[in-house]
Amino acid sequence: MATMIVAVVMLAAFSAVELERSCGAGKAAACEELGNRLQEGLGVRRDEARAAQLFRKACRAKSADGCADDARSLALGEGQPADPRVALPRLEKLCKQGSARACANLGDLFSRGLGAPQDSVRAEALLADACDKGSARACSRLAPLAFQNGELDRAEQLALHACDLGDPSGCSYLGDTYARSNDTVRAILFFRRACEGGFAHGCAGQGYLLLNSGADPKKARELLQAGCAGGDENACHAVRDLK
Repeated sequence: MATMIVAVVMLAAFSAVELERSCGAGKAAACEELGNRLQEGLGVRRDEARAAQLFRKACRAKSADGCADDARSLALGEGQPADPRVALPRLEKLCKQGSARACANLGDLFSRGLGAPQDSVRAEALLADACDKGSARACSRLAPLAFQNGELDRAEQLALHACDLGDPSGCSYLGDTYARSNDTVRAILFFRRACEGGFAHGCAGQGYLLLNSGADPKKARELLQAGCAGGDENACHAVRDLK
């Protein structure tokens, strides 16, 4: 698992241009990483159709993660026509074969009832298993479920683990958590990590805190603009209100 985590962290440090080049050279992991960034809009303009193409390419190159994300896109109709009846059996098979990404995706679908019937018990079991296997996505998705169950400390630890594994949404979750408890210093720290990972809400969250504190209005504006450019509508409203 340690080798897998190191590989993920190394890929996260690559620019979109470098990933595009590596993907073109036949590196399936680069295609998968670039697909995720395009699907989530992490530091690049969101393009679900292109992301689906990259997942399919990675899958054809025998990447289990690529196949798992291709199936998820198929289940949700992201960048391709939705067909959950085909996608779900694929995810279940990959999950049984040991793909943490497939288990994470399957758990996420069951948790939200998107492309699959909502089943919170099965969702938590799948996400917990995937998180234990080193899936940052699973840990990040599991954190709010733990919070809803009143397991506040566990939710924080799960989000921190996701953040440390390179999932900026986990960092952003911690930013929101600390902002709610008025721990501005730690909130800004985790929002910054999320923003550096290309997560729009992380940029916006840091911008709001700087704006409200009056500490650095210029930096606050830049961060809110970055959040807006990344698709955070609330950040766009805030930028318009500043004018």
